[in-house]
Amino acid sequence: MSCPPPVPSSPPDDESGEKTAVMQGDQETLKKELQKAKEQESCLIIIRGTPQGHRFFLTQEELIIGRDPAADITIHDQGVSRKHAKLTKEKGSVRLTDLNSSNGTFLNDKRLSEGDSIVLDKEDMIRVGSSILKFLPAGELEILFYGNLNSAAHHDPMTKIYNKGYLLEALEAEFKRAKALHQDFSLLFFDLDHFKRVNDTYGHDAGDYVLIELTALVRTGYLRPKDVFARYGGEEFVILLSRSNATKAADLAEKIRAAVETHPFIYEGKRLPVTTSLGVAEIRADIESAQTLLKNADKALYVAKNSGRNRVVIAT
Repeated sequence: MSCPPPVPSSPPDDESGEKTAVMQGDQETLKKELQKAKEQESCLIIIRGTPQGHRFFLTQEELIIGRDPAADITIHDQGVSRKHAKLTKEKGSVRLTDLNSSNGTFLNDKRLSEGDSIVLDKEDMIRVGSSILKFLPAGELEILFYGNLNSAAHHDPMTKIYNKGYLLEALEAEFKRAKALHQDFSLLFFDLDHFKRVNDTYGHDAGDYVLIELTALVRTGYLRPKDVFARYGGEEFVILLSRSNATKAADLAEKIRAAVETHPFIYEGKRLPVTTSLGVAEIRADIESAQTLLKNADKALYVAKNSGRNRVVIAT
């Protein structure tokens, strides 16, 4: 389905004095956060697995990853060997070695050969069993914003994805990081079309089923390990896409739209009519806050809804 013309975002503030003051304030805040980040050790963060979002700081010269409770980094995953892999710190770098594990150790989806010892790079993804851990070197700003992610308070109890509270924290972190490093960053804001009609016609249990089925469909089929997928509220969802411009984000949005439209949502033997509308927004020089970026995506979603639904609209 083709997309309607892009939607203009909110015009920049004409009061240059206020804008300069805001920018200076943001720079001071960022400077303090960067200084604090320099004091942080390198770490692994559980991106997929239990406890999700937990940080393991690499404070020892050698650390064992495994299922064994005595391991330095314990992963609660039956696909992980008791002593699965080893991390070794040397001369400012961190090396990863597989310890002849049953199911193998994967670095960025490539299995390590026996005896391999690989130096980790920033944002490398380590997979052991079904769990994925993200590596961040010492001093990375991103480390500061992954604290306490293992708390149940950060997850939506029904869909098991992140909730609005965590989303807003992660959005602020990713926005600041993208601004500081001049990197691409986009987000998708989407909801289900005529969801009230589903609840009214088939009952609220059917509506809950649709939300759970939708989140499982998106989470398992369309997201990278580092993407943040959250329930914003009701039938509204947001996906944060680091290092993705509007074109890449819109491509993903279209894939999700098509997948939802064709997916068989079957409840009590009946196929429910489910489609979704999506708004896309990307970071730009004139967008000075994470909330503005979110509002731009929300406005694009609003246009998608008013343009016939079941479509993708890009904010510009």
